[in-house]
Amino acid sequence: MNGTTGEPTSTETNKKQPTGEPTSTETNKKQPAGEPTSTETNKKQPAGEPTKLRPGGVSSAPPYESMLRSTMYERLRAQHPAEFEPASVFFTHDERSFIDRRKSLRVKAALVYEAVTGRHEDDDQMQSAKILLLALAKKCHSKMHPETAVVHGGGRGTGTASRSCVSLHLYSALHAAGETGGDAADETGWDDKMMRVLDGIFLVVGFLPKLNEAISSSNADRDSVDQSFRSRHMLEMVADVVKLENQLLWLQDLLDVAGHIEAVIKETVEQHDFRDVKKAMGREYKQEVTAQNLADVIHRFCWYYSPFATKKPAPDSPFKDVVANKEMAAKRTLLDCLHMSVVKPSSHGKGGSGGIGRPSRMPTARDLWRSGVRLQASENGRAEIEFAQPTLWLPALVYDFKLATVARNLLVLEYDEEQSKPITRYFQMMNEIVEDAADVRILRRAGVVRGGQEVHELIKNIDSRAMYPSVYMAMDREIDKVREYHDKRMASFFVRNRPGVIWASSVAAISMAAVVASMRKRG
Repeated sequence: MNGTTGEPTSTETNKKQPTGEPTSTETNKKQPAGEPTSTETNKKQPAGEPTKLRPGGVSSAPPYESMLRSTMYERLRAQHPAEFEPASVFFTHDERSFIDRRKSLRVKAALVYEAVTGRHEDDDQMQSAKILLLALAKKCHSKMHPETAVVHGGGRGTGTASRSCVSLHLYSALHAAGETGGDAADETGWDDKMMRVLDGIFLVVGFLPKLNEAISSSNADRDSVDQSFRSRHMLEMVADVVKLENQLLWLQDLLDVAGHIEAVIKETVEQHDFRDVKKAMGREYKQEVTAQNLADVIHRFCWYYSPFATKKPAPDSPFKDVVANKEMAAKRTLLDCLHMSVVKPSSHGKGGSGGIGRPSRMPTARDLWRSGVRLQASENGRAEIEFAQPTLWLPALVYDFKLATVARNLLVLEYDEEQSKPITRYFQMMNEIVEDAADVRILRRAGVVRGGQEVHELIKNIDSRAMYPSVYMAMDREIDKVREYHDKRMASFFVRNRPGVIWASSVAAISMAAVVASMRKRG
């Protein structure tokens, strides 16, 4: 007992230690050599240390991490699972989706195998396709991060010889697992970086070239592109790629993969273990999506996924500056690029055309028709409206199999924005302008919406969780103009009662014609 404080000494504490339980000293003695104790670990982890940053000062945390954990997102996901939960392709790394991601490896591997060999894989080649994709991801990761290349036999190494040794050992292990039916031919034990590389290969080698090919052969007809994917049973994959939960790759990840993958594929198929893949190749692999043309590919991606009808994609991609700037590429995803493509450039960031104020309410389509407002479809592909008396220009909303998915994920993307919410405000306006199916018919005749009853249901339900007021001042200024013109016109008795006036005028004209005809007969 410590005579000063009355507290037990360390010797007495050890005496009171229950039999069979090691003391703290013994615990430290049993700590494996070279591994820090918990005390040392805590010392090495400064309190309040900020999130680890990527080169360039960009957070390495997954995109939208806080959003995906929010109660708002969980509520929307439960309400509309088909629009938020991936069905065919999973990029997620969380434990909840482990089994789904493992199953989707076959889908990714099949598309990459077809891109590399030019042939569809069959059941006999499925294991080879999976092993090929895993090997490509491992080798590409070692080229992108040479400091992490593990040499067979332990330790780390650098240089060509080390990476070659890694490759031979890896390929042999994967083939052995495949031949024995083992479970090693998957991503078990992989970290997030390696999974991102694999998903990047799927996009750069498999999906984006397939999308690019379909767009090029369709002569800028989105229905033809849809039909191309429908014939290959790829509609679920198309919708999955744009979902928020699958936005785990920054554009910089795609650029890094694009910078190495062609050389990686050529080196891999030359390995003895991949002689069957080499034999299946009818031609030498040629990379279609490169770091040089990625901006153009993203431009076509946004044209196809846009909720609005647009003309053929412009020859100059607006994403060249984004791809060329490493800092911007390291904090943008494909969904971010899609959002950028459908809003005015000034409203990309906070502020701009945004603001704090009272949103105006748009009259219904029938009321606009009664007041003489002429509805006209614009094809600039942006969530913006313009009013030039008496014509109101609105973007042409196109209903297809992916519209609900695209629209809802864009709305969630804007949820964190403090001010400017162009997409949210657009769908709020559409909810105001469409009261029932009759309004949809008016909009459809004007070309402002393309679809039937399903468009009415989507518009009335899509912003049920949107927060009011979601002010987008550029749009509200135009709505104010429409409202002022509409109210002024409706102040006129003849305009306000146009249907009755037209009916009365028609009856009077018919009656007068009948009287004149009767008088002529008498005369």
